[in-house]
Amino acid sequence: MAYDDRAVAMAARMLAPKPRGKGQVVTLLQPGVGGTFDPATDATTGGSAPIEHQGSGVEEAYSSSSIDGRQIQAGDIKFMLSPEKLDGAAMPQPLADTWTLQKSDGEWSIKKVDRVAPAGLAAMYVLQLRRMGA
Repeated sequence: MAYDDRAVAMAARMLAPKPRGKGQVVTLLQPGVGGTFDPATDATTGGSAPIEHQGSGVEEAYSSSSIDGRQIQAGDIKFMLSPEKLDGAAMPQPLADTWTLQKSDGEWSIKKVDRVAPAGLAAMYVLQLRRMGA
């Protein structure tokens, strides 16, 4: 097994849902495609349904010194997303400002995505999450 394979496997084990790992189960929502946007209602109608990716990960609070009020706001959280879905398939890399993450306490918008790939393969995705409507 190559170094990059071991790094991915180790990250997936650590971020797996409890009791096997330290993570929680989440749903990554990839927006559907197509449809028509109506600016009057601020809604899109038609098109395909969002694609759900079942995964897991661990959340962490930002330190008070990291919160600048612009890039990182009070209430934002850092979330380490596993590189593997619960079914063992590869987790797609989320896109900031379009994909969302559902966890036990509600739906969160993804503000920033950092891909951690020490040897080329994604070992985890570090997401900056902001509560929807905040």
